[in-house]
Amino acid sequence: MSKKASIALSLALTLLLSPAVLAGTIKIGVITPLTGNLASIGNAVADGIKLAVKVANSTGGVKGNKLELVIYDDRNVPDEAVSAAKRLISGDKVPVIIGAVGSSPTAAVQQITMREQIPLVTPVSMAPKLTEIGDKFMFRATATAAMRETVFAKFVAKKLNAQTVAFIAGNEDLGRSTVEAAQKEYARYGNPKTVYTAFFEPTATDFSAELVKIKALKPDVVYIVADSVRASIIVKQLRALNLQGHIVASAEAATNEFLRLAGPAAEGIYFPLDWSVDFDDEKSTEFLALYNREYKKMPETKFAVQGWEAAWLVIEALKNAKDFSPLAVRDALSQVAFDGPRGHLDFDEKGQVRIESRIAVVKNGRFVISR
Repeated sequence: MSKKASIALSLALTLLLSPAVLAGTIKIGVITPLTGNLASIGNAVADGIKLAVKVANSTGGVKGNKLELVIYDDRNVPDEAVSAAKRLISGDKVPVIIGAVGSSPTAAVQQITMREQIPLVTPVSMAPKLTEIGDKFMFRATATAAMRETVFAKFVAKKLNAQTVAFIAGNEDLGRSTVEAAQKEYARYGNPKTVYTAFFEPTATDFSAELVKIKALKPDVVYIVADSVRASIIVKQLRALNLQGHIVASAEAATNEFLRLAGPAAEGIYFPLDWSVDFDDEKSTEFLALYNREYKKMPETKFAVQGWEAAWLVIEALKNAKDFSPLAVRDALSQVAFDGPRGHLDFDEKGQVRIESRIAVVKNGRFVISR
């Protein structure tokens, strides 16, 4: 064999044996709770991610490579999320991971991805510390509680003119961080004053004892920080107590599931909301048409959009990356931008997506933007 032919054969073998060409695929890891107490959110996120990847693959994939999802269920348990991350990195050799959902599992996974230098994109987790510890491989595709409260707290303090507030919140990262962020913002305005804070276990179903205490204090606003199931129970129990004053709730409760479970009790409740299935802008309409065609239904929650957008941020980064190594993908993510149902998305220098919440209210059984 001539030297020239030998070099050509060597080059061909190198190309043939490179991971991207050998498999014709790029793997994307996903960690999300498909079962457990956050399963409704986790499955919605997964549906959005799957849809984005299917659309991308139908239009040529990424640089001729097909995208392949490797999805693990962490049940919203930090230890299981860590186990999934290790499998994705060591076994599946993914260059990027989307996940997790709960802030505690995400923080646990972050310790692995930060050490192994694998980019991690969370579509849901809100704990501020995730993007505050200097981790250059961490990206968050949702607003933090503090970001939401810069808009929502002003609404409660000024528009609702609340002088007193009582919180009833889940005893987990979301509940604690939201209460803390709201109180910090209220202090800037001088109102409302917190008269009571109740933290409940995430699986609780009876809130009557705490709500009786809250009613006796006659707060101007009751702020519910809970998932849609817990929020619907709390709202119905509050209505049964004939509570006077406004009810507001965190964005996590703003789902079709909440509207269905709460029924008439949902009317008039305010939320900080960056997206709803009722939005009819061009990007929302496009997403909803694709979603309905794929799943033969409309999404129950906004979390399907958050999965969709997180996936597209990753897909666009892969398209722009100089290669498919974790470092190259990280570099591309830091520069990526995507226009989705929630608006123009890009990351700041800390890996935090720039996005602004709106205020929505339930009116005639639908979420509408409050004027």
